[in-house]
Order: sequence, then structure tokens, then C-alpha cells
Amino acid sequence: MPDETINSFCRYCNSIVSAEVRATASGEPTEDLSEHLDPGEDGFRRVLYKLAFCRKCEAVFLYRSCRTEPSEFPFEENLYPRASDPLATDVPPLIRKPYESAVSCFGMANYEPCVIMCGKALEAVCVLLGESEDNGTLAKRLRRLRDSGKIEAKLYDWANELRMVRNDAAHDLSVVVSKDDARDCLEFVEAISVYVFVLDRKFQEFTMRRGRSPRAS
Repeated sequence: MPDETINSFCRYCNSIVSAEVRATASGEPTEDLSEHLDPGEDGFRRVLYKLAFCRKCEAVFLYRSCRTEPSEFPFEENLYPRASDPLATDVPPLIRKPYESAVSCFGMANYEPCVIMCGKALEAVCVLLGESEDNGTLAKRLRRLRDSGKIEAKLYDWANELRMVRNDAAHDLSVVVSKDDARDCLEFVEAISVYVFVLDRKFQEFTMRRGRSPRAS
């Protein structure tokens, strides 16, 4: 029986490698998996864990996979190493869920699904800022957020680029999304999420605190 391998990006070799699976184990689904459930699904079946090693440098990878119930939708992610740091705790779950799925796709070298999930996270940003999917195309909703001052012009430019990359990945069968483009999309989602939902709140708290306090002489 041939050795099982999983294609993944090795940060030490700086390339996609075939990581050799050397150990497997299964267990009951952990509580954090509930964040990845789609509407209508009751939970996850038993989880399969795989420990793999890069054949070039012996770097370690840990994966997990399972299926939802009752629909048997597959779910898999790279637990270690993570492709990116987790979002700040202040970022709403509606954004966090697709972002973490995008991170998982990136770790498995699935760059097209990665940017598609980044696009879903961008859709979530629009919804949380008052622009639901019923309010027109994503392009129109982003323009309204820019024009209303809810996002700055530079963030709008980044968001629009991400929107176009997402559209190409989702609709153009000839498009191949590069690792660099996928990483940039991840970094943008992190940047706009932190700016809108973390830094803006902190700035408001700062200005309110300054307004209540006497100015230093």
C-alpha cells in the first residue's frame, strides 16, 4: 500500500511539499468545531487526525478532517502550523468563520477556495456595516460604504481588488490563483477587520476618554 501524503506549504522549504502521513488517530468533535457548522447541520461526526512530516526537512504538520451530520459535508483544516495568526477577539464571528476557513485552505495549498472564503468574509464585513446582500452587488455596496465614510478610500481600493480576485477564482475556470495573491487576500481581510471592528472602537473610546479628562498643560 503506497504511503499517504498531503500536499501542503512548508514554510522552511518555502514550497509546496508532499508531507508523509506517519500517524493517525480519531476522537470526538471538539467544541471549537461548532464555529464551522453550516445552517441546518446538527454537528460533526468523529474527527480524524493525521500527523505528517515534510519529506525534505522533517517539518511537522497536523491535520484534522471530519463530516457534518446529517448532510455529510466534508470539513478539513491544517491545525499546525497555522498559515496566519487568528483574528482579534473583537472581530465578529460572522467574519471569523470564513476567515479561518480561508486560513485552513491556504495551509492546504488550496488557493482558489482560500480567496473565495476571503470574499465571503468581505461580504460579512458589508453586512455588519449595514449593507446586506439585498442592497445590490458587492461592488455597489463597497462604494456606498466608502461614500458614507464607513471605510476609507484605501481600504475601499483593497476591498475592490479582493472582490475581483474572488470573482475570477469563483467564475473563471482558466484562472490559477497564486500563493502570493491568496496570502495578500488573507492579510487584507485581517487588516480591514481590525481597522473597522477593533481600531475604530479603540479610537472612539480614546476620544471619549480625552473629552472627559482635562487637557494637559
